[in-house]
Amino acid sequence: MRKLRYVVKRGRSAGTVLTPHLHEDNHYVVSLTRYEKDYQRVKDEYALPEWVSKGYSVRMSNPSVKSHRSPSLITPGSIELYDV
Repeated sequence: MRKLRYVVKRGRSAGTVLTPHLHEDNHYVVSLTRYEKDYQRVKDEYALPEWVSKGYSVRMSNPSVKSHRSPSLITPGSIELYDV
C-alpha cells in the first residue's frame, strides 16, 4: 500500500508532517484548482495516489499541530508517496 504525506519546509512548523485530511463526511478532498466548486470527494485513502498522479492536489493537515489543524491544499509536486 502507498500513502501520502507532505513535510512542511519552512516557518515555525518546519519538519511537521501533514497527511490527507479526513473531513467530517468521512471523505478526503482532491482538486485541480483551489476553488471549492472543483473539489472531488474521495472515500478511500488508498485511492489518493492515483488522483495525485493525474495532477490533483490534496487537502492535508496535522491535527496534533496547532498551526496545521485546518487542512491546506498541497500540490502534487510537493506530495511524497511512501510504502506502508
